[in-house]
Amino acid sequence: MGTEHWYRPFGESGEQITGQSGGGSPSFAATVYGPNRRFVQRVSVLAWTVAATVAISLFLRLPTVVFTLNALGSPMSIRISETTVIAVFIALLTASGTERAIRTHPLYSGDAMGGEPESKGHTWLFWGLPAAVSILAVLLAPEARTPLFQAGAALLSGGLIAIILFNLYASADQESAGYRQARILLNVLSYTAALALFLLVYQTRTRSLLSGTLIAATSALLAVELLRDIMPRVNVVLMYAALVAVVLGEAAWALNYWPLSGASGGLVLLLIFYLFVGLARHALHEGHLSRKLVLEYSAFAVLALVLIVLIGPGL
Repeated sequence: MGTEHWYRPFGESGEQITGQSGGGSPSFAATVYGPNRRFVQRVSVLAWTVAATVAISLFLRLPTVVFTLNALGSPMSIRISETTVIAVFIALLTASGTERAIRTHPLYSGDAMGGEPESKGHTWLFWGLPAAVSILAVLLAPEARTPLFQAGAALLSGGLIAIILFNLYASADQESAGYRQARILLNVLSYTAALALFLLVYQTRTRSLLSGTLIAATSALLAVELLRDIMPRVNVVLMYAALVAVVLGEAAWALNYWPLSGASGGLVLLLIFYLFVGLARHALHEGHLSRKLVLEYSAFAVLALVLIVLIGPGL
């Protein structure tokens, strides 16, 4: 598949624009591009499948399995309920659908003659945000108290997945016209998803070994999304994402011993996540961290922490 199947310029009538401006250069209209038809079809299938899975999760009832084991010298119970099963299933489903959709991008699909793609794989870097949002949809949908709101939540989850995938597609090529806007929206959604997952996990007050592991895994997935376009070397991106995950896991472990409310704990974790991802982005982009930047982030962290301590207990 060549570039004719990727960003394709269209006029108002839907015809492909091939004209040029009077000066001989392509007109502005000819630089307005959109995803190819195969991508749209795959996104549509995935969005409706996610919406249907969220709806089914509201009625599915499976027996809860409890595993008991000794961890660090004390017993710990792990409950596997229908919510856990559906969350894992929808995360894998969304990751698979995201893979198929991103593979239609010419940077990852090669050309019509079977040539090698310009980017050598690594489409799994796009999985994190869609998987996190689909898990959130399964966890939050039961909070809707009426069937009408539950149906709305299921449809909203499918629509949100579609929006994310269109922006992931636009962010795959940093030279595309919509890259900057897509990157901003993906950053906002990533931090929002991180906050929601941190709140859900921290409020459970489960053993630090379990809650810290879940928060570290969540941080790693979303950190990859926030860092993937800074550095072409995937191993470096993964190293920084792993460092962010370790810091968040350790922070969750420590916060479990503090008398913080669920909202305050989640906000503190988001603050730590924001700071370390920000520092990682600057380190990857500039190659080093300046003293001024570290002081700037430290001042922001102290101010934000004071506000959380003052306002958090009332949330």
